[in-house]
Amino acid sequence: MNLFEELQQLMLKYNFKPEKKLSQFFCTNEALLIYMSQKAQIKNGDTILEIGAGTGFLTKKLLEKTKNQKNTKIIVIEQDKNMVNILENEYKKEIEDKKLEIIYGDALEQDFVKLKINKIVSLPPYHISTALTNKIILSNIEKSILVVDRGFALKVTAFEGLTEYNALSAFVNLNSKIEILEENISATSFFPTPNCLSSLIQINLDKKNTSKEYFLFLKEIFRHKNKDLSKSLKQSEKELTKTLKIKNYKQKTKTIKTLTKKVYLHTPKELLQVYEEITK
Repeated sequence: MNLFEELQQLMLKYNFKPEKKLSQFFCTNEALLIYMSQKAQIKNGDTILEIGAGTGFLTKKLLEKTKNQKNTKIIVIEQDKNMVNILENEYKKEIEDKKLEIIYGDALEQDFVKLKINKIVSLPPYHISTALTNKIILSNIEKSILVVDRGFALKVTAFEGLTEYNALSAFVNLNSKIEILEENISATSFFPTPNCLSSLIQINLDKKNTSKEYFLFLKEIFRHKNKDLSKSLKQSEKELTKTLKIKNYKQKTKTIKTLTKKVYLHTPKELLQVYEEITK
């Protein structure tokens, strides 16, 4: 039985259908789910998070990888109560054996650090991709394997000079090694069929500066990304001095070597140097 047939049986058994308001698109591409579980490289002591597990097709593949691992656990965060009930019924033994924990709620409201999560393997709702990726870096998650909208994948992996390059891509590329593992995942891999292509990305933490303050700095200067750095810093003075409590702002900005260079042409490392110069 393939996953699409299995999904149909579960829909009949539990009398449910995908909820558009929750951006539910169930993955029926078993090869993709197997590949994701392999790329996670699950080892002893890992606590792996899955966001929006739905019917548990990926959950099952992850649990299979934990069978011979000690002190390894899968945590699922699901905000659809119907899906939570299905998961609790289908995976009773794994829950009893404490190999699986299910949390009913919004993943963005959870404290990943307190949950001791070190890896994320997930097909999260596409509309939370930006907030989730930011949270992944701020929470110092060691490795993340995510299926996202193709457009978002191209944006978050963008480098200096590209139109897609923004505050998030500068922040992520500074603090991780990010790559697209599969750029074009067909819409037919999901039910119902989304109106976009999807991509599989991997984020491996390579921490340089994961502070909220630094991300706020990037967001502010990228509001003027097509302007010279000097003009961007001048227009951002009020917000940056207030938010970051910077003293002698004007004097510090004058010593920066790349003032005549447009913001979007700065590498992630150059932007960090600018931040360190004005906040020292």
